[in-house]
Amino acid sequence: MTLVGVFVIVVLVVTAGAIFAGPSLRSPQQVAADAAPPSPSLVTATVERRRLVEPIVLRGRVVPGRSERLLTPSAAVGESSVVTKVSVRAGDRTAEGRVLLERSGEPMFAMALPFPMYRDLVADARGPDVVEVQKSLRRVGYSATVTGILDKETRRYLESFYRDRGYGDQTPSGTTPTRATPGGTDADAPRSEEGLAVWLPQSAVIVIDKSGRRVSKVNVRVGQVLNDPKAPLLELDGQAPTIVATVDPEQSTMLRPGQTAGVIDEITNARSSAELVTVGSEPEAGADGQSGLQVHFRFSGKAMKEEARSVRLDVQVAAAAEVLAAPVSAIYSRPDGSTFVTAVTDGSKLVDVTVSPGQSAGGWVELQLPVTAPLAEGTSVVVGEQSRGQ
Repeated sequence: MTLVGVFVIVVLVVTAGAIFAGPSLRSPQQVAADAAPPSPSLVTATVERRRLVEPIVLRGRVVPGRSERLLTPSAAVGESSVVTKVSVRAGDRTAEGRVLLERSGEPMFAMALPFPMYRDLVADARGPDVVEVQKSLRRVGYSATVTGILDKETRRYLESFYRDRGYGDQTPSGTTPTRATPGGTDADAPRSEEGLAVWLPQSAVIVIDKSGRRVSKVNVRVGQVLNDPKAPLLELDGQAPTIVATVDPEQSTMLRPGQTAGVIDEITNARSSAELVTVGSEPEAGADGQSGLQVHFRFSGKAMKEEARSVRLDVQVAAAAEVLAAPVSAIYSRPDGSTFVTAVTDGSKLVDVTVSPGQSAGGWVELQLPVTAPLAEGTSVVVGEQSRGQ
């Protein structure tokens, strides 16, 4: 091989090596650039018109709703006064003349009287109590004449009143009746302190204000001794439980009737909802001993029955009207204390726009008007950066 041939072969080999090795050859500057992390991408959010809602957390107490309480007649209170039958249950309607329960075997009737009975009614008794009993007899279907005297006619209607309710021949003790026995004589009847026959015992009348009320709760059971004059026998027209909370004056300025609240029993984890009804105007001492304004809620969801139980209330407090708002993370500060957002305009151009933040709630902040272009509802603003590798 000639010298020229060898030279040609060497040139070809060097050229081929350069072609294959060229792409992998990099300058130090290129190596450094390739090792740098990729440029981050911008994370944006949209400016909106919205109501700013922020929950206020309160502690409340479940309290029983109001109801009409029927108490034991004073003459029926005693260690020997035992409930032997309960004739009504929750959901029933009261009616004048109806037997509500029995004590020691004797019936206790509902009567719509303007005042409680204050004595046993004996033959020929006179007075306003006799007038009211005669009126009650007339309302339940007996033609008693309202004379104010427990005369023979009235006694005959009282006999029918007892008999029609299944108590015509009742003598609870077996030998000594507790009232005049219908169809019998005064000699068969029990005696008052004056020795006169008793025709309507004071203990037999439970006063109601009117017929038709719903029995919401029965507080007695068979075998119970009626020895507490303050304990109600029945509760009528019971309202649903409510919630009472105590707030300070500053919190009260953010509360309005109609606001909704989530209710959480943190012991059982039961959940419900409630509506704010009233906000008090004068400080009162709460059940926890703290003084403040009383706030009342009613259940809009399922009522919790655990009376006196402490619950958590998350009250949703909203701005009165919609405002122009952006996420809190879109607000940036300058060294001079002014604040701005970075708007993303067409073509991905970034423009810093000075803003005046207003109230904030739920991670959003009001952009107080006026705002300058290009900032408006629907504008994208920068809330952060994200590495392209994430």
